[in-house]
Amino acid sequence: MMRNGRSRAFLLPLLLLSLVPLYSQPAPSSATALYRIPHSIHSIAELSTQLPLMTPAAVIRIVDGDTIVVSLGPAAAIRPTEKVRLIGVDTPEVVDPRRPVERFGKEASRYAHEQLLGRPVWLAFEPRLRDVYGRLLAYVFLADGSCFNLQVVADGFGFAYTKYPFLFMADFREAERSARSRGRGLWGPG
Repeated sequence: MMRNGRSRAFLLPLLLLSLVPLYSQPAPSSATALYRIPHSIHSIAELSTQLPLMTPAAVIRIVDGDTIVVSLGPAAAIRPTEKVRLIGVDTPEVVDPRRPVERFGKEASRYAHEQLLGRPVWLAFEPRLRDVYGRLLAYVFLADGSCFNLQVVADGFGFAYTKYPFLFMADFREAERSARSRGRGLWGPG
């Protein structure tokens, strides 16, 4: 009987020691989860206040003006590296092998390259997570809280992409109207 008591007494500290690594590791942060836009948010300006809650990423490649490749932390339901299609914006084509490079396409790609490549970004997702090509659909935010998707349209490097409905369509339509009226980017002369 005494041997059993000693065995249990010896095993208990070992069991406790084996659990230490489980409890010493930090709990998963909410920043590693996918940030889904709450229904209570009605504008890009409101959404920008949620930056600390968004999914962090680093831009590792620019495909074109409206598609990037990001490196993500251990986020649920996605791979460590993902191709991301910017919600609400369509830039002139530069990579479609069936079509020639469109007017202002190279400028839009260069703009994305200058603004994003190698920089940290924060992603916000609508209910529909992927497009028909398997790309993540996201709003991409910069460290200053600005929405890059909207910035592309406001600076005239792309159009408001209204073929499919999205949450902040009104913001993007207004940004395009403003870019057109001011002759910015592709809306300028020549």
